[in-house]
Amino acid sequence: MSISIKAKQLVLLATVSFTMTACSNVPPPAVETLAGNWKVMSIQDKQILANSSVKLNFSPDNSLSGSASCNNLSSSYQTNNNSLIIAPIATTRKMCLPALMEQESNLLRTLGKVKRYQLNKGELSLYNQQGLIQLKAKRVKQ
Repeated sequence: MSISIKAKQLVLLATVSFTMTACSNVPPPAVETLAGNWKVMSIQDKQILANSSVKLNFSPDNSLSGSASCNNLSSSYQTNNNSLIIAPIATTRKMCLPALMEQESNLLRTLGKVKRYQLNKGELSLYNQQGLIQLKAKRVKQ
């Protein structure tokens, strides 16, 4: 009878050991990166105008491109931990409705103030030197 109990204990121990080993082989969750496409939701706590498109694409090669509301934008960026430096931005020179041009101007001015970024579950927040949120965006697929 004691052999039967010891055999059961051994089987139980092997099962627990196997289960714990299997659970420990689960890969850690993927680390979020700045690289990718982002749809801007707000600039300095002001929602993006309806029917306008403000998008940013941070490429892995440190180039930045996107749509600034009316015109396309192009720049480069550097990161170090969560600090972010955006180089001077070039844009195309189309004219649009005054409201779009104002939103675009605000975006470009705001991007020039950015010093830090934070990623949280597909959301991007950009901050100025004083730690105030300047821009919020959501990750999008192409």
